[in-house]
Amino acid sequence: MFFPILDVLEAFGACAILKEKPNMFSALIISTFCSASLMSAEARLPIEVIPVKEVAPLDYATLFEDDIERDKNGAPLHFAQPTLVSITPASHGIWERLHDSTMRWSYRLRCENARSMNLGFSKYTMPQSGTLTITSTAGNFQIRPFTSEDNKDHGELWTPIVPSNEVIIEIVVDVDEQKELLHAIELGSINAGYRGFKSNEGRGSSGACNIDVLCSTGDDWWDEIPSVGVYTLSGFWTCTGAMINNTAQDQTPYFLTANHCGLTSSSDSSIVVYWNYQNSYCRTPGSGDSGSNGNGPLSQFTSGSTMRATRSYTDFTLTELSSAPNASWEVTWSGWSRSSSTSGVGAGIHHPSTAEKRISIPDYSSASGEYWNVNWAEGTTEPGSSGSPLYDSNHRIVGQLCCGSAACGNDANDYYGRSLGLSWSGSASSSLSSWLDPTGSNAQYLDTYNPAAAPVGACCIQAAGACLELREAQCISGGGDYQGDATACVSTDCQLSIGACCIEAAQTCVVVSSSNCNVGGGVYQGNDTTCADANCFPPDCASDVNGDGTTDVSDILTLVGAWGTNNADADVNTDGTVNVADLLILIDGWGPC
Repeated sequence: MFFPILDVLEAFGACAILKEKPNMFSALIISTFCSASLMSAEARLPIEVIPVKEVAPLDYATLFEDDIERDKNGAPLHFAQPTLVSITPASHGIWERLHDSTMRWSYRLRCENARSMNLGFSKYTMPQSGTLTITSTAGNFQIRPFTSEDNKDHGELWTPIVPSNEVIIEIVVDVDEQKELLHAIELGSINAGYRGFKSNEGRGSSGACNIDVLCSTGDDWWDEIPSVGVYTLSGFWTCTGAMINNTAQDQTPYFLTANHCGLTSSSDSSIVVYWNYQNSYCRTPGSGDSGSNGNGPLSQFTSGSTMRATRSYTDFTLTELSSAPNASWEVTWSGWSRSSSTSGVGAGIHHPSTAEKRISIPDYSSASGEYWNVNWAEGTTEPGSSGSPLYDSNHRIVGQLCCGSAACGNDANDYYGRSLGLSWSGSASSSLSSWLDPTGSNAQYLDTYNPAAAPVGACCIQAAGACLELREAQCISGGGDYQGDATACVSTDCQLSIGACCIEAAQTCVVVSSSNCNVGGGVYQGNDTTCADANCFPPDCASDVNGDGTTDVSDILTLVGAWGTNNADADVNTDGTVNVADLLILIDGWGPC
């Protein structure tokens, strides 16, 4: 007698037994034959039987020596060692059937002595049903799931760091999209972290003299602080940058950083920016606590960008992130000034050594060629602070950190590129005006834009024939006429141009603007007309041959004149001949239509 193998395995508890004896043979049996109940997330394959890619252990001594040389040469901070690979769900890993319609692919990555791991997918086009997760093997850290919504035009995906030396990649996809997935996802770079981002041995912390943004020093800067983010590039470089406003104030996600940080048109897709990565309380500057790892979260991030402009002179790069930060994170867009003066003492906001966000206050700053020469009264900067913004006393960016020797324990100066003043005009690929002044206003300065704090007011939108209460930037970008902050539609006379619109397809008439009428396939009857005036659909009056609204002698004369022909106007019954049958219809319809 034949017994289906699944029934036999489950009847004798073999699936459960095999789960307790992990090896590649048992994994194959389980993933092929055992039921969905054993394939749930809570009962995935044992870790030991998930295939693993081991990357070479890190040579810390050599890496730290290289860091010293890079720092001397003014290179950006290096925090991880990349290993180039080509790994796809078709060539590596193991597949499991979760249930009849769903499959799961799993693969492990490990670096024996790494502090963290981050990944670069050189191909990422996730099918609609697919979900990718990256979890520490210990299960204590997981990046938010990646889906088809993370598919970008550049076709790549770079992940934030996982603070572990071993991670599991899992992709769950519907069976009917599994084949599509096999070569649509390719892991191209495994990046093993050796410093920064909460690493131990002092390699993840910044100097104790630095000042947390939660300290009182930062109290006046909370419109600007959320705009600053630390970022990784190509999985192993790191710098700081800031979201920057434009004259349309339309929340285009422009991100300003330094040219020497290495973001180019070939690496722009690999950027991962972390938002609100800051300690939750003020650590006393100079204390051991301030010089240790903080508790800032790394869960808010944006991946990918398109470089817009860059120039070694004034050391700036402007890139447009692939998506705006989630509104719930309350990221802001810093203002800027093109002035040749810093307008008094401002602030520097930055991520020293990739640690939690800090704020520094200068005792003076002055123009020196293409740079601002800055000396610090409170706080300092460190490697990793490169690209961070310098603000004037009006809270406007005037440049980004290029270089310098400032550190805890010295009184050395830093230098910020004067990009806003000296790299404003020129070709779009090497200047800022094309991007930060899309309205052509030639503005000399622009204030910070805080979406959460922006007031709303009545917005008269002629094209829509409507009044909506919106923020000014939203109103203008939608072609509306902003009536002022705190104004309300109920008390605003927009003097909207509307009129009757005859929509034949729906046999209806509505009162809307001319543009909305045209979009809806209607015929606009003119401003201030009503549907009662329009008479969109007069009653059918076939007997009115000459179309004057009445069937009378003139119609009979027209019909007689066309007698025996196929004249379309006189052939009332459309049988091809004007004859007695048409005359009878005229007599029956005698009088006004």
